[in-house]
Amino acid sequence: MDDLEKLALEAFEKGKEDSYVPQDPFLSFGFESNPFLDTSIEELKHQSFQQGRIRNISHYIGKIFSSHVEKSKKRDKNEEILVLDGILYGSSQSGISTTIELTYHLLKNHHNLTLINAKEHVVFENTQYSITKTIQNFRNKLGDLEIGGDTLSVVIIDHSDFLIDFFEDFRLAFERDFQDASIIFVLSHSGWTRLKSKLALSNYDLFNKTIQSLIIKPLEKDDIKEILKMKLSIDGKIQRPFTASVISKISEISGGSINNAIMICVRLCEECFYNGLDSASQHLVNDIGAILGISSNKEFYNLVTLRDNTQTRILSLISMKSIAFDYGITYEEVVVNSDIKAKTSATHHLKQLQEKKFITKKTVNRKAFYRLRDELKTVADSELLPSFEQEEMYVQLESIADLF
Repeated sequence: MDDLEKLALEAFEKGKEDSYVPQDPFLSFGFESNPFLDTSIEELKHQSFQQGRIRNISHYIGKIFSSHVEKSKKRDKNEEILVLDGILYGSSQSGISTTIELTYHLLKNHHNLTLINAKEHVVFENTQYSITKTIQNFRNKLGDLEIGGDTLSVVIIDHSDFLIDFFEDFRLAFERDFQDASIIFVLSHSGWTRLKSKLALSNYDLFNKTIQSLIIKPLEKDDIKEILKMKLSIDGKIQRPFTASVISKISEISGGSINNAIMICVRLCEECFYNGLDSASQHLVNDIGAILGISSNKEFYNLVTLRDNTQTRILSLISMKSIAFDYGITYEEVVVNSDIKAKTSATHHLKQLQEKKFITKKTVNRKAFYRLRDELKTVADSELLPSFEQEEMYVQLESIADLF
C-alpha cells in the first residue's frame, strides 16, 4: 500500500466516525432559527403598514358591534331582530391573517370577540366537504364561550374560503346554535367573488344580511421589503447572505405575495449555504425566482391587465375555483361561463395557459380539473378579479358536491 492510498483510507475511516447532522442553513449565517417560522405580536406591531389596516378593520368590527346595540334596542321593543354579518376580503398571501390576528389581540381584552381559523375546523374527506362534522367542530369550539343572551359577541372566521361550498348550511346551523352572534367572514378576493355568484343564484339574501364589505389593501413592494428587512436583520443589521439590494430584488419579483418572498429567501439561504457563498446576488435571486416559477408573475400580470381577453376571463373563472380544498374548474364550466362557441377553442386556451405554467391540471375520477398556481394567486386577486367584477359579477360555478 503506497502512501497516497494509505492517506485516502485513513481519511475515509475518519469520515465514517464523524456522523453527519443536517444543519439549518439559517443557523450557519448567525440566525437562531429560520426567522420565518414564527412572527411575534411585537414584530407585527412594528410594521408601519399595519396601522392603516388595523384602523380600517377595527372600525369595521365596531360597525358590527353597533348593529348589536340596535338589536338590543329592538329586543326591548319586541321588534323584529336581524343579526348583521360582515365581510372582510383581500388578496391571497398578503398577510391578511396576521393583520386579523394582531387586530384581534388588540381588541379582545376590551370587547367580546372570538377568532377562529376555518382551515383548522373544516373536514374534507372522499372528495367532499363533510358539512355535519365541520359544523360540529365549530360547535365544540364555541360551545364553552359566552355567546348569546344579552352578551354582545362577534365571531371572526379567518380563511372563510373553506366555507363557501356549503355557506348557507353553515350559516343556518350557526344561527340555530348561536342566535345572537354576528360573524365576520374573512375571504380572499377570489373567494368573495365566487361567494357572491353562488348566493346570487340561491335564496340567501346576502346583501340584506351583511353590512357593506371591506377590502383590505394589498401589500406594496415596499411593505414586503419592510417585512423582509425586519425578519432578516439582527440588532438592526441585515444578516448574510442577504443584502439590501437582494431584499429589494426579492420584493420586486414576488408579485405582492409574502409567501413568494419567503420561498425565495429560504431557497436563497440554502443555495448560499450548500455552495459556500458568503453573500447572495440579484442574479441568484432571478435564477431562484425562475426555478420556483415565481418569475412568471410578470408575464401573468401583463396578461391579466389586458381587457376583453378570452384568456383573462378563463383565468378569472379558474381563480374562483382555486380556493380552499377545491380541485379547480372543469372544462364544461369554462364553456358554460364564457363566450367560447367552439369547444376546441376552450381546449386550445386551456392548453396555452398550461404551457405558460399559469395553471395546473389534475385528473380525479377521470374528470379533469384546472387550477391556478399558488404563486400567481396574489396577482390574480389584486389585478384580475377586480377587472372581472366590473364586466360581469355572477357566473354559474359548480360545488364540488355536484361534480362527483
